[in-house]
Amino acid sequence: MRQNVEEILKDVRESLEIGDTARLTAQLEAVHPADLADIYSVLNDDHRSQLVFSLPPRATAALIAELDEAERSEAVEDIDASELSEVVTELDPDDAADVLLELTDEQREFVLDQLPDEQSDRLEELLEFDEESAGGIMTPDLIALPQKATVREAVDAVRQAAEGADVHYVYTVDDDNRLVGLVPLRLLVTSRDNTSLASISVEDPVVVHVDDDQEDVANKMRKYDLTTVPVIDGDGRLRGQITHDDVLDIAEEEAAEDIYLMAGTAPEELEDVSSFRAASYRLRWLLACMIGTTISAMIVGSFNHAVPHKIYLAMVMFVPMMGAMGGNSGIQISTILVRALATGDLASTKIRLMIAREIPITLIMAPCCGAMAALIVFFGLPFLQSWGMVYPEVPRYLMTAAVGCGMTVAILTASVLGMSLPYLFKKFGVDPAIASGPVVTTMNDIVSVLSYFLIGSLILG
Repeated sequence: MRQNVEEILKDVRESLEIGDTARLTAQLEAVHPADLADIYSVLNDDHRSQLVFSLPPRATAALIAELDEAERSEAVEDIDASELSEVVTELDPDDAADVLLELTDEQREFVLDQLPDEQSDRLEELLEFDEESAGGIMTPDLIALPQKATVREAVDAVRQAAEGADVHYVYTVDDDNRLVGLVPLRLLVTSRDNTSLASISVEDPVVVHVDDDQEDVANKMRKYDLTTVPVIDGDGRLRGQITHDDVLDIAEEEAAEDIYLMAGTAPEELEDVSSFRAASYRLRWLLACMIGTTISAMIVGSFNHAVPHKIYLAMVMFVPMMGAMGGNSGIQISTILVRALATGDLASTKIRLMIAREIPITLIMAPCCGAMAALIVFFGLPFLQSWGMVYPEVPRYLMTAAVGCGMTVAILTASVLGMSLPYLFKKFGVDPAIASGPVVTTMNDIVSVLSYFLIGSLILG
């Protein structure tokens, strides 16, 4: 029975505190790499270094494969350069390439020189691709055979594959290594030995190109429910494959980035940055919001002489309601569109369909909210006047109309903004998640307040 991770952590910390490396090594032998990564993430810097030092190369490689980017970078720094080549040898090619990217040019050259020529060449090939492209996350470890090969030959190739190889398909290629089709492993083991792969291969499979963005790769694999997808170059040659475990990591990373952007901070905070640097990421967003709220305040002040002063003071009381309702209605729509854009669910036609669906929803919500706001003013204004919070000269019916109509228009305009911005951001290459962040919320507030005072000044002026 596997030991609880909390219990393992307690034992590991005891060994680290007393510096018993032999005991620590023995404790970690049976720990699953994923559990070991959890343990590593909660240790302090000194204990992390001790833990990495106590692990053999294979266990270190397994740990590194489970760590996120920031923790992986820290772990690599704790590995002696002479031992790093052994660790890289134990890693899958895509993970090994990620580790090499953490090194300086001099260190990378040293490690590559220690590796067998074939492995070194494959890693150098992977390093040529952008790390967030299909080429950067693929592994060249796969089984590719000529179309004329038989099932027996394919089964033998699967048996000879490296231990732990992620084999879901045997790919069929032509004489120039261009992808022709693939044979699922299940179909392979149920076919006769002398059957040619050409007769059972699935032709024209779903593929990705080496330059495709990793988010597009993840969306395609999710859409077609794929566990593995082949990667080809511009000439159709098979270069590698991307497996489901890499896609899960990508999906988690992209979702985290979107959440950070929507919260008004930077995806860089996913890394282990200093408090000062993290504060600088957040302050720039908050500064933008401060500028936006200053504009809102200027809008409120600019209408000081548009209506009688006593009525103006009554109108100012309802500014927070306008800003909050308009901002929230815009965010509701933009969040729906951002989510759809982020998961690749919307082509240009689908965007139009979704906006067409949101328009009647907005046309229902806006007057409903306007009516509720009007009722609040109609029944609440006499109490506010009796409590001395609003001057008796403020006309009840006109104030009710101003707030009700202002609320309706504020929600309509903020909703239009919420529909437009995610699509425009995507169009110009900006992450649509920003369209649900504090900056855009502030823009919605500005539009809502401006709409309210324009309508109010027409009715009450």
